[in-house]
Amino acid sequence: MKFYEIIHRDLKKIKGQVISIIGGGGKTSLLYKIGKELAKRNFKVILTTTTKLPPQLGTGLALTGNGNFDSELSVLLNENNIVLVAEEYYKKDALKGLSRSAVSRLGHYADIVLVEADGCRRRSLKTHKEYEPPIPAATNTVIIICGANVVGQPLNEDTVHRWELFSQKWNLPCGTVLTPEVISNELLSPYSYFRNIPLKAEIRLFVNKTDANSIGGKLLADHLITRCSYPVFSGSITENTLHRVSRESL
Repeated sequence: MKFYEIIHRDLKKIKGQVISIIGGGGKTSLLYKIGKELAKRNFKVILTTTTKLPPQLGTGLALTGNGNFDSELSVLLNENNIVLVAEEYYKKDALKGLSRSAVSRLGHYADIVLVEADGCRRRSLKTHKEYEPPIPAATNTVIIICGANVVGQPLNEDTVHRWELFSQKWNLPCGTVLTPEVISNELLSPYSYFRNIPLKAEIRLFVNKTDANSIGGKLLADHLITRCSYPVFSGSITENTLHRVSRESL
C-alpha cells in the first residue's frame, strides 16, 4: 500500500487537493514520502509549511520573497515535479513557512499542495494552544499523525510536547502512563487536534512508528477505530509499511 493512499486510493480524487498534516511522530517524513510518491506518478507537487521546515536534498526550493518566484516555481516544477515552497530561510538549516492565506493561493501552480501544518518539537504527541494548529482554510484533507513509540510511556517533557498543558487539560499527573485511551482522548479532542480543521475537510488518522512499538501501535490504532468513524491507518514510514485498520480485524 502506498502512503498517498491515506488520502485516497484513486489518484484522480487526490488531484487538486490541499493536504494538511498535523500532530507528531513523522509529519515531515510523511510530507516528503507522499510528495515523492505522487511526483513519480507525474503529479506536480508543492510541499510547504505554516510553521518551519528543513530543506531536503533532491527537492527544488522556491522562496516567495524572490522577485521571480512565479517563473522560478514553474521551472522547478517542470524539472523536478516536486518543489518545496517557503518564505525565506529562518536559520541556515530551517525555512520559514507561509501564512495560511498564502498557502491557499498555491493551488493553481500544482496538482497537489502538501502542508506541514503543525510543530511538535520532535515528540510523537502534543497538545495544542488555542491558536493551533495553523491549518489553511483551503485544506481538503487533514492527516493526524501520532507515533506508536509514545504508547505506554510516562507523561513528561520527553514524551509530550507541552506536557504540562496536557497534564492540566486531562487532570493527569506527571508520570501517568500514556495508554491508547489517554492518547485517543487528545487526538480526537475538538479543543486540540480537531481545532481549526475546516468543516468541509476530510480527516485521516495515521499511527506511525509501529517498527518501534508494534504492540502499542496496534492497540492505539484498534482503539481509535472504535472511537471514531474516520479512516485509521498504521505502519512505519521508515520500514515503508502501511495498512488500513478495519473493525473486522479487531
